[in-house]
Amino acid sequence: MNNQEISAQRDKLLSVIPLISGLTYHFKGVNKRWTSAITSGMIEVGRMNPEATRLFTPLIKDMRATKTKYEGIQQQLVEVLLHEMVRKVVMEITDTAKFTINILKRNLFERTADVGYLATDVEIVHFLRLSGNEADQEQIDRQAAIIKKRLLDYQYEYTVYNDILIIDLDGHVRANFDENNPVSFSNDPLLAETQAIGTRNHSGEDKFIETFRATDLRPGLGDVLMYSQKIEDPETLKSLGTLCLCFDFADEMQKIFSDLVKGDENIIAGVLDRNGSVIASSQPSILSSGMKIQVNLEAEFSFHAINGMQYLARTVATDGYQGFYGLTWYGVAMIEVGKAFSGAGKEGCNPPVIARLQNMSHELTAVKRSSDELLDDMKIDGINGKIQAQVFSAKPFVEVLEFIDNIGLEIDRLCLTVIENLQRIVVTSRFNEVQFRAFQGNNIADRNLYERANDVCWWALNPLFRRLLAGHLNSGIRDEERRQLTESLQYINNLYTPYLRLVLADPDGIVLAVSNPPNEVEERFIEDALPREQEFVGMRLENTLVSQAIKLGSKKDYCVSAFEPTILYGNRPTYIYSTAVRAPDNEGKVVGVIQIVFDSEPQFQDMLEGILPKDANGQSREGCFALFVDKERNIIASTSTSYPAGSQLDLDSRYFSMNNGERRSSIVEIGSISYIVGLQCSNGYREYKRTDRYKNDVLCIIFLPTDS
Repeated sequence: MNNQEISAQRDKLLSVIPLISGLTYHFKGVNKRWTSAITSGMIEVGRMNPEATRLFTPLIKDMRATKTKYEGIQQQLVEVLLHEMVRKVVMEITDTAKFTINILKRNLFERTADVGYLATDVEIVHFLRLSGNEADQEQIDRQAAIIKKRLLDYQYEYTVYNDILIIDLDGHVRANFDENNPVSFSNDPLLAETQAIGTRNHSGEDKFIETFRATDLRPGLGDVLMYSQKIEDPETLKSLGTLCLCFDFADEMQKIFSDLVKGDENIIAGVLDRNGSVIASSQPSILSSGMKIQVNLEAEFSFHAINGMQYLARTVATDGYQGFYGLTWYGVAMIEVGKAFSGAGKEGCNPPVIARLQNMSHELTAVKRSSDELLDDMKIDGINGKIQAQVFSAKPFVEVLEFIDNIGLEIDRLCLTVIENLQRIVVTSRFNEVQFRAFQGNNIADRNLYERANDVCWWALNPLFRRLLAGHLNSGIRDEERRQLTESLQYINNLYTPYLRLVLADPDGIVLAVSNPPNEVEERFIEDALPREQEFVGMRLENTLVSQAIKLGSKKDYCVSAFEPTILYGNRPTYIYSTAVRAPDNEGKVVGVIQIVFDSEPQFQDMLEGILPKDANGQSREGCFALFVDKERNIIASTSTSYPAGSQLDLDSRYFSMNNGERRSSIVEIGSISYIVGLQCSNGYREYKRTDRYKNDVLCIIFLPTDS
């Protein structure tokens, strides 16, 4: 952290930190008594005979020099204490602000794939074709009912949306699923803007528009976050209308804030628009909607007065996700200064832990060493002075020396108290950091895998898949039909790059079609002879997951493989999400299975790398690493080559009995290295791993060397 920034706000910070104010007051009092004692000593020396005066005058000078040096140490302690206390608070609000905006942007990145895929949905395209061709109204109404059910099916899987609208070229709303939305026609210029974007031959350009504002498509609801894209006829390439996905922004922010409160309920988090206006807040009564917060991304902290209270705040930009930054929004987090510093020095680390980590702050260690050396000098001066005073029968001077000894002991106790407080602050700061980062890791992972569960259920409803797999049961599959399946899988996989490949198989597990890995996804193999790309067609899938998928009770259910090596992932371990593909006219009849192979290695690696504790330069701290581990001790992902995925983690068994959502921090010894460890047990996201019967508890663990 930039010490100059703290120094620039020093006076203001000192005025709001009771611990430092009290400490400074005590130091001043002791120093005043010390000065008085030295003065008394000088008076006594003046009364002595010349020989004694010559002998004791250097001792008085030494005492004065020791006092001056001690005042310097006191000032150093105050400065180190100030900087560590501010660092701790700023780190916590910075992490909160970063998490708020980054986790939101990760979620919104998924929406950009959704809008592109749904805009090409064959049922939606067919529906708008009918409407544009002025087909029989009864036929249009039948298709409208099918579309509404399809949109409801989509929303069931992707609960982040509170409405989806299909609008024709004249602005008429042809279908949507929210019955409380009365819109039937729109004049919103967004429709024309969306139509102006070409969906063909666009290299690297977005084919969708992301907007956040009031719209007549969702009347009376204020600002709405929408993703819109043109719907085209794939055969004629003519535009048919516009698709609008309405993201449930308020609900999503409530979920983010709810997770954050479990860390520190005193920290207020929010999202700002490009002008610094609050668009979401964990405490609207304080950080209210529309309130302006100055956006200064260079400042590591700033003060804000709200309702007569002073807050310490941090504003940050998003780091983006896979090149997606979206609308220019910022994360903000703040804490009322009284709450930020009121508990300083009272942190709950026990003395043995503090003793083991007493050298974590190099500045503190240096100050403590200087203090000990000066105290030793002071004791030596006192002993020598008393011996000499006895020779000259200078009893009053002995009393002065004893008084100075007592002052030295008092100063030593004060310094020791400050150092212990500092040690607690440094240690708890590290403990809080690794705990919070472990929570971040699992929160990111659960949100990501929530999307995977949604994807597999939705893609199993693809009309083409259902129709061709149903036909295959009766008469086999023709080359042209296989080509159609392959092209459709490839189109999806190219949009959704968290997957290495997508697979369609018949009920016996025989692969009928498979996508190739997208261009930006690397495929790696444990052995050279393993199948790749289209070589999987005709192979039989491992029976366990196929059998589980076929036995699922409804189209809303899914299953997941164990995290284990699979030929579909180059014999590396990963998760495969699967469900049954059902006949188009009979949902009770299974006509095949779909398996989607999560590209776990880079996906998990990215998650873990992003949560590693950082140094002042933004680089991962030396020696730290992070893991995802299941409760059977199997390592799922790792940032350390010493702990590869698929191996076992040797850690105390008590950590593998943690409850969902529980966080812990501790000290562990691995070999000759001592680590501060932060752990969190996964808690799911929305319905994923909470109400969908999927059980897969994962620990995210951060290891930070104690000397880091």
